[in-house]
Amino acid sequence: MSERKQRRILVVDDEETVGLGMSEILRDEGFEAAYAVNGKDAIEAVKDNHYSLIFMDMIMPGMNGLETFREIKKIRPAARVVLFTGYFRDAEDAILQGVKEGMIDEFIRKPYFADEIVRSANKYA
Repeated sequence: MSERKQRRILVVDDEETVGLGMSEILRDEGFEAAYAVNGKDAIEAVKDNHYSLIFMDMIMPGMNGLETFREIKKIRPAARVVLFTGYFRDAEDAILQGVKEGMIDEFIRKPYFADEIVRSANKYA
C-alpha cells in the first residue's frame, strides 16, 4: 500500500464550516482529506475510496455517526473512526454503544483543537 493511500482521511459533519475546517487542517499536515456533509454521502464516498481514517460527527440529521459507521464497517471493515460532537449529552448513549461494539477508536469533543485532530490523524491514518 502506498504512503499516500495510507494517509487518506474522510471528514463527515453536517456543519460545513467544521468539515471544511478540519479538512484544511489535515491537508496542511500532509494528509489527503475529503469531506462529506452527511452519513449517506459518507457511505457513498467510502464505496469509491479507501480511507484509512474517518472523522465522524455523532449528531447529524438522517443517519447519526454510529449508524453511518455501522454501514461503513460493512463496506470497509478495516476503516478506523474518530467520533466527535458538540452535544455530548445527546450522543452519550450512542457513543457508549459504539465503544461496546468496538467501533470507536477515539472520541473528540467540539470545539476541538487543531492539535487533537492532527494527533488522532497521525495515530490512526
